[in-house]
Amino acid sequence: MGKIDDMRHWLAAETSDEERAAIERRVNPPGGGLAALNVVAITGLQMRAAIEAIQHVPVRSDADVVDHARILRAFAQEYGFSEDAGAAFHARAIAMDTWCHRHDPFGQTDVAAFFEAGATCPLIETDEGVVFDPQIFGDLIVFIAELPF
Repeated sequence: MGKIDDMRHWLAAETSDEERAAIERRVNPPGGGLAALNVVAITGLQMRAAIEAIQHVPVRSDADVVDHARILRAFAQEYGFSEDAGAAFHARAIAMDTWCHRHDPFGQTDVAAFFEAGATCPLIETDEGVVFDPQIFGDLIVFIAELPF
């Protein structure tokens, strides 16, 4: 019997209906994994602090990406976020990096507006992975930068 079969047996025999429902909601959140990432409430300052927490680890390999995920999970836990927040910070950091490389390679974007947009813009899934819609993200940055406060 494999591990999956063992898990199915355990779920069927050893857990209550409530426990199984809680596990199912955690594994398959309503709206899917992307919805779980988008529902985490983050501010621009929190997003900036998260990026600062990982900036000392340059990405040269997949191991560095995993290290970023570990650091951001610890960051989220330390600041009292839900368990899923580390993944949300990581997905947003990757989406922000992707957008910068493609649409602002010279770093001319308003920094505060960039982090605020990165914290609030909905993530979408494309063939390239989880990213921001480039037009919506760019427009949001401009809108935030033009706010009078």
